[in-house]
Amino acid sequence: MKKIEIFVGSDSAFEKIVPKSARNLSEMAAKLDDGNKKMDVFVNIPGQPEPKSKKKKKPRVQDFVIHADEYCSVQEHVIINFINFIFQMSITNMYIQNPPKNIREQIYRTFDKSIIHETQQPYLEVSKEMIQTFNRQYSERVIGQEKSKKKLLQAIYPLVDGKQSKPVVILLYGDSGLGKTESAQYMAELMGGKLLRKQFSMYQNNESANYIFGGRYNEKSFAQDLLARETNVLLFDEFDKALSIFHSAFYQLFDEGIYEDHNYKVVVNKAIIMCTSNYKTIDEIKEHLGLPIYNRFDSIIKFNDLSGIAKEKIAEREIERLKEDYDIEDRELFDKIKKGAVTQSNAREIKHLIKDTFSLVALKKICGETEV
Repeated sequence: MKKIEIFVGSDSAFEKIVPKSARNLSEMAAKLDDGNKKMDVFVNIPGQPEPKSKKKKKPRVQDFVIHADEYCSVQEHVIINFINFIFQMSITNMYIQNPPKNIREQIYRTFDKSIIHETQQPYLEVSKEMIQTFNRQYSERVIGQEKSKKKLLQAIYPLVDGKQSKPVVILLYGDSGLGKTESAQYMAELMGGKLLRKQFSMYQNNESANYIFGGRYNEKSFAQDLLARETNVLLFDEFDKALSIFHSAFYQLFDEGIYEDHNYKVVVNKAIIMCTSNYKTIDEIKEHLGLPIYNRFDSIIKFNDLSGIAKEKIAEREIERLKEDYDIEDRELFDKIKKGAVTQSNAREIKHLIKDTFSLVALKKICGETEV
């Protein structure tokens, strides 16, 4: 082995350093498994010595690549006895993404450290320019939440220019459809791209426990997804809906930026972790989440109910966005919709109202008014 590249980060970033003609783990595991199943067949002639078994040649692999999602696709013994597995091949260079602790330990124990090179994907950090852009454009993305914008900027400011290493952990609360998720998505865009979003209302059973705390190597885990994140912005949607026992898994992540399960250890520095909840008061949050997790939030920000003016503005934008798709240009109808929007509770309801109304108008054009 001449070189071992250990890469910690997303699939897209890993692909940039991997040679195009490389052989991967799944392919070679299947090939070696087939080879081990084949046995030499010979005819035993009385008085003749048994033929000597031929020594198997190791397959030569110039560039051997292991993608993070491949750990789930091979037998567990490949992971547990990883060194024995790769010694069945003659490998020149190995590229491995987000290895479990077991594999990492085997590599460092077996090979000379001089051939091991470890790289961590760089993530964009909060900058003054990012703060300025967020402040200037936020209201174009999230309408009616000026107070929330200011508190969000206050919350993330400690991360500017790397002043603070530990993640900033923020709880956004209030009714649904007010802009909590959209705020996280916009922040992720400014920080480099795709948001890592996890729906915590789904974590209600034993399967979820394996995902959160780590199970077998062939099972997906939160730690794996965290390692493969595209940006340093994380959204834990409906954080309060998960079983409370799962909250303890996040204490160290919130405190120090470290998440560890049975198989992986993840260091998350200078990140923004945003949790959402539909609670309406601080007292509700304390009562239902409990103080151990409540006290770990750096900032708790309320998203207020929308004013009539904000609702009309949301309606105007949605009308402008959809009117060409539905081929509708009816100012009287648009005014009626805007008046109706004021009676809705949130942006989601307003968008449903407009879409349903436009769909009905379009159907009348197609089918004739009396048929719809």
